[in-house]
Amino acid sequence: MSVVIDAAKHLVHSYPGGATSLAPRLEKNATTLSHEVAGVGTAKLGLDTAVMMTLLSDDMRILDAFALVCGRMTLPLPSVLLAGGDNVMGRLGDVLRESSDLVREVSQALADGTVSANERKRIHREAGEQIAALSALLAEVDKRYAGDLPEVSP
Repeated sequence: MSVVIDAAKHLVHSYPGGATSLAPRLEKNATTLSHEVAGVGTAKLGLDTAVMMTLLSDDMRILDAFALVCGRMTLPLPSVLLAGGDNVMGRLGDVLRESSDLVREVSQALADGTVSANERKRIHREAGEQIAALSALLAEVDKRYAGDLPEVSP
């Protein structure tokens, strides 16, 4: 799991001003933060601190390293989740387009009976884009959710 701590260490060192600048924003002493990411003595980087470091720096290294160690991946949510507007049908169209892109990549990759590293990478990318499109669709549907209104039977 040192890859996660390495990511935290690199995040701190690449932050403008390093630990000296980032630590006060985390309500920590710069030496303490440096010790936490270096694993000096008994100092340990806490999960809350790692989350705050990620948010303050807008640097996803720790998150991506954590996901990698767990055999997962991260992907940014589409800006539509953060923006206003109401576009359920547009999001549904995105889901269908991303689904067809995924089917195309898988079909092409399997045409010769094997999957290369590049083909696997493209399939994973397309699957991630489909997940993002589905998340955006669900967010649009949730905007319309009427709360505790009784359900209507068909």
